[in-house]
Amino acid sequence: MPASPLTSRASVTVFTAEDSSAWAGVAAAVPAEIGDCLAVLRQIADVTGVAQYSEGRLEAIVIGQRRPAAAMMRIALFWSAPSFIAADGPRLLEALETKALAQDVLCLRADEATVQRIGGQWERREGFLQRGIGLQPTRGHGQIPPSWPQTAGFTCGPSALAMAMAGLDPALRPDRALEVELWREATTIIGPSGPGGCDPYGLALAAHRRGLRVEMFMSSAGPIFLDRAASEERRGLMRFVQAGFKHEAEAASLPIEPRAFAVEEIGQALDRGFLALVLIDQAVMMGHTCPHWLLVHGHGGGVYFVNDPWIEPDRLELPMDVIDLPVSATELDRMAWYGNPAYRAAVLVGPRPPVQKR
Repeated sequence: MPASPLTSRASVTVFTAEDSSAWAGVAAAVPAEIGDCLAVLRQIADVTGVAQYSEGRLEAIVIGQRRPAAAMMRIALFWSAPSFIAADGPRLLEALETKALAQDVLCLRADEATVQRIGGQWERREGFLQRGIGLQPTRGHGQIPPSWPQTAGFTCGPSALAMAMAGLDPALRPDRALEVELWREATTIIGPSGPGGCDPYGLALAAHRRGLRVEMFMSSAGPIFLDRAASEERRGLMRFVQAGFKHEAEAASLPIEPRAFAVEEIGQALDRGFLALVLIDQAVMMGHTCPHWLLVHGHGGGVYFVNDPWIEPDRLELPMDVIDLPVSATELDRMAWYGNPAYRAAVLVGPRPPVQKR
């Protein structure tokens, strides 16, 4: 049997941003504009490269960028020399996947142009293509809510709620008008230099007013996000606003569990038809402490599927980096705490109850 093209004429090297010599060798062998892209990507954590050489000459490189704490890697760059044989593309993918699988990555993502050049079998998704790695978790058959990335730095909660509303009602499409409307109803008003985070009771009330079923977990008996305010005057206003939200939620008889949830309870809520707005600390994903709301919309096999409202510009992220992200139960459990002392909050949003016929 003849050897494959890759076996007979090429070798493959896998490297990370910490592999200075490999990175420098690759950067010196590509056109200047590709070298500039490599220099930027090297500054981003969680990147993995695969380089193919033939007789000492670089023929192709592929760079995968993993979103921290998520089991997804995106192909951020693919370059090939004119001598590159297209049939070798799947072998490059295989090398990248082997390294990604060792990092507990479950899928690769790429854009249409990259897939056309690198080849392989891919599943078409909305706006990108995806390729599973290893054993894929079995998940429920609920629809993936449409992504709506937040349009301001302080509207993650309203964006998550807007996505949940669209997930429950396919006829609804999130837009900025809805995002801002929900923010005005749920915000705690004051942060260090502007609007603060959105209160869980405020988000629950905004969903309740729209006729949705709402349940809550809230482990803190007192006000939250006070670390976001720079003066006692602002903290006082936040206490006042949050007390009002809490009183209104109790008056509306919203089911409230005054304790920290277990991650398994989020899965149980999803099985009951709810979607979950979960408060996290962004330190796990983005490296800096900040309260942040995610939408958890599916689960299976110890994996939760998340729509994140935030696209991180410093990591050169794209819309495909924030939709239907697989996150292990362990990682979700680790990130779903905020504050000192730490507390947990989740708002469960379900479909409108059926109208009773008389």
